[in-house]
Amino acid sequence: MTGFAALDPLLPETVDPGAGERLTAPLPDGREVEGVLYRARYEGWASLWRSRQAWELTPLDAELGGEAMSALLAALRHRLARESPGPDSACTVTWPSLATGVVPALLRHGFAPSAVLAVRERAPVAPVRADGVEVRAATGADAEELAGLWLDELRYAVLVGPAVNRPDAAGWLLGELRRTLERGEPVWLAESQGVPVGLAMCAWPAPAPDRIANGLWAHVGTVSVAPGARGTGVGRTLMATAHRELLARGAHGTYLFYSPHNALSSVFWHRQGYRPLWTTWEARPASALR
Repeated sequence: MTGFAALDPLLPETVDPGAGERLTAPLPDGREVEGVLYRARYEGWASLWRSRQAWELTPLDAELGGEAMSALLAALRHRLARESPGPDSACTVTWPSLATGVVPALLRHGFAPSAVLAVRERAPVAPVRADGVEVRAATGADAEELAGLWLDELRYAVLVGPAVNRPDAAGWLLGELRRTLERGEPVWLAESQGVPVGLAMCAWPAPAPDRIANGLWAHVGTVSVAPGARGTGVGRTLMATAHRELLARGAHGTYLFYSPHNALSSVFWHRQGYRPLWTTWEARPASALR
């Protein structure tokens, strides 16, 4: 059995599935396919980006084919028959984006792509500047205005991806933004004539991304441009600053998550030099698993 790195050089050889329930399924040739099922509960800020209750399946075999994936998903469906998933629930499977042989099985079992982990390796950053736009490091005094931009981004993300606009969203976003600034994380604010028109929230050093091959990777968390300023170069100007600064700090590259259904971000990030590495497939609610 070869590891994930044989599929893509930026994939790790193996992926730690973490603690969870071992799920197995027999194959017609007598072999057995395995995965680890983790039942997660998301509250507060984390629940804005996913269902509150999720069954997250990690297949263990990097050479998993369509037949084996189908068998594993059938075992997952059988396992969920013992549960009572509500409407605010989901099943997810994360799999290398280039390994497309399992896609028919995922679709047949009711899954759709919901998020992509994309990477940009270290590369020169071309100078970009939108007319009349200045980019500077954000401070605690900017928190409320930045939270407003983030809330605009969330409302759009709800329309085109797995995000959920919950009643307490504004307060949770403001609280997370303040914590981010207090930790000294790199956050940039774009202004036009003194008016905030965009933000880029990043993390460096980033939490070790166990799904990316060894290296020092910075995380691009949220990039938001005010609705009235979209298409004017604000996003490109923000990211030119962020990429330049993060690479200067020693990052091997950057990674982020985007929705493949978002017609704005999927095109934007590819033009910024990002490419898909992992795709998360989701059946929502969990009862939609077939």
